[in-house]
Amino acid sequence: MKSILKFIPILFFFGSFSGLAQEKQKDHLMITESRYGFESTVSRLEAVLKQNDALSLFTKIKHSKNAEEANLKLDETTVLIFGDPKQGSLLIQKDQLAGLDLPLKMLVYKNEEGIEVTYSSINYLKSRYDFKRVKILSDIKKGLQNIASKASGGKVKKSGKFKLDKHQGIISEISEFDFKTTYDRLINTIEENPNLQVFSEIDHFKNAEKVGLGLRPTRLIIFGNPNIGTPIMQENTKIALEFPVKFLVWRDEAGIVKISYNDPAFLAQRFNMNKSIPQLETMRNALDNLSKNAAKY
Repeated sequence: MKSILKFIPILFFFGSFSGLAQEKQKDHLMITESRYGFESTVSRLEAVLKQNDALSLFTKIKHSKNAEEANLKLDETTVLIFGDPKQGSLLIQKDQLAGLDLPLKMLVYKNEEGIEVTYSSINYLKSRYDFKRVKILSDIKKGLQNIASKASGGKVKKSGKFKLDKHQGIISEISEFDFKTTYDRLINTIEENPNLQVFSEIDHFKNAEKVGLGLRPTRLIIFGNPNIGTPIMQENTKIALEFPVKFLVWRDEAGIVKISYNDPAFLAQRFNMNKSIPQLETMRNALDNLSKNAAKY
């Protein structure tokens, strides 16, 4: 009997991926076809971002270059991570977990039809973080459409949506340590792993402080392993919008420190993944182990 019970969690684990991936879901994205080449589109996007004094470009991640360095192939794919620290801080004040999806991101990628620019819709943020009454979201929505349209020279269109509940697809590990110790343990574990690369660290607390706003300790770590991420992006390039993966370390209103991240099973659902289930399972195990090792004695 014990041997049978031992396999039940494993069956559930595999089933959670395969069941989600088989559902034909939309991805809650905004997409525009570019009139320009790949490099020109990326350059135009950077230029538009830099023209806005309120925006900060936090990092640019060249997925295709990272794939090449791992001796893998990926069509030209680059994601830019940017945002308005004031607007972002106001959103995180409303829901601290939103720091996992902030700053904002735009993906430029090449497919069979040409070059496309895509980003998560504002409705996605509204649903995932219950921001339905947040007024600044309408300004952010217009701003993103304007940025994407200027960069691509095309019209922004919806690619669809799926039912999304508040905080859906977010896993949180409660830490037994204080905020600084938790963060240090986590970042050190990632940096000491030769297979992992830290692409950026974003301190939401300090960004809020710079614009005169208060925020509880909240920091984002963006990191990844191209050997795992590239095969997943080969199946559906749009998932590159959520790569590299992220850890949000935050202290809530009760003083409890948590490590939060996107469940790869949720990404499988959102982007209708089927072939990359093994890689997503590997990713899920890695995220689980990293967060637990940092959060527990």
